[in-house]
Amino acid sequence: MDKNCIMVAIAILFAINCVSASMVRLTYDDGGVEDAAWIDGQRGHGVVFTAPTDNWSLSQVAILGKQVMPSPSEIFVIEVWDQNLSLLYRVTDKASSYFGDNLNWSIVDLPDVKVSGNFLVAFFEFAGVWQGVDKSPSSGRSVLVSRNPNRLLNWSMQNSTQNQTNWMIQALGYSPEPKLTIAVISDTASVKSPSKIKAVATDPDGNLKSATEFIVDNKTREIVWAQAKEMTGSSSEAEFSWPGAMFRISADGQDKGGIYAINNLEVMANLSSLLAYSAPCIIELNERANFSAEAYFGEDGLLNALIDSYGRTHYISQDILDITVPGTDYQKFALNNITIIKDKSKIGFFNTKVPARQDEQASEIIGPIVLTGTPSSHYDLKLLRLNAGMGEYIAIVKVEDRASNVLNNIAEKTIKVK
Repeated sequence: MDKNCIMVAIAILFAINCVSASMVRLTYDDGGVEDAAWIDGQRGHGVVFTAPTDNWSLSQVAILGKQVMPSPSEIFVIEVWDQNLSLLYRVTDKASSYFGDNLNWSIVDLPDVKVSGNFLVAFFEFAGVWQGVDKSPSSGRSVLVSRNPNRLLNWSMQNSTQNQTNWMIQALGYSPEPKLTIAVISDTASVKSPSKIKAVATDPDGNLKSATEFIVDNKTREIVWAQAKEMTGSSSEAEFSWPGAMFRISADGQDKGGIYAINNLEVMANLSSLLAYSAPCIIELNERANFSAEAYFGEDGLLNALIDSYGRTHYISQDILDITVPGTDYQKFALNNITIIKDKSKIGFFNTKVPARQDEQASEIIGPIVLTGTPSSHYDLKLLRLNAGMGEYIAIVKVEDRASNVLNNIAEKTIKVK
């Protein structure tokens, strides 16, 4: 690899979360604190977590809070309960050692508590610690708890409704991470003769999940191609084929630019051809309503669904409806269920680049594109697969396991498009 390739490869490590680390953070809040709450010494705030894998090692608990003086006590208590509400571990410490006058994250170490399935972290703030509150739509995992015996309580928080409240408590832990080797088998790419990249992964606890290939233009630093494949067990191989192509978006028959898109895994067989690819996007329904979302395209490139980050469906095509709810009147369905407003709603897609510096922007918006089409015309949006430009490209493979470990590797050999 030449110097430019090395610089791009290093930058990619930051751009696509490829720092190899076995510590995983489980969180159900959005990271933004809107309020703080304190109840009393008999009750506590609890969050129900799901371990990524059996015998997952819970090593730390993160709590966003602050201590308000004067304090009724000097201590706080954190307890870890299993799914039967039985105590697995308890830690008691001085609040002043962790919490100050402002709302900040504090990390409390645990001695690698083994958890499986659902488990609960309970925080009892005897020492006047106010718990940070995220008031976005609730994940349904924040609860009120009490001890002796351990139990869940009815919701009774003033100014914090249960469907709009997430306690800002997070769980950090680990399981053994996978190992990954990759090799470029064929280093030229074209439609007639695709490049070949082979990835071999092993995992000590046998819960491999997937491998994803990223192709990056060494000159523009644009991620032009991504492809995911399933992996299972403790050892698995994946072979990727890149036809020297890139993903682009067109609207009303006009090419709008390159975007990040990827094939979908784990789609039901009867819908796989209609939901073959997904692309992250921003939907602007009107001047007051903006959502991050995923746009789903078929093998033919036509738009078939728009689903926002909260799981709300803003558009599905007639082809999807005919399979999932056969016999439904599509025109009536579209009138009552599709939120897109013709000639007013807009959509923007992401063109993702590998920044040369940490302070450089990693992506830009392609759009916003005014949706001028109709539901029946798939809003005149189409995902294109066009030839990538001549030049050198770098291959990155990311492997994940079901314990949320992520490991990446960079191919030593570049791929050429002539």
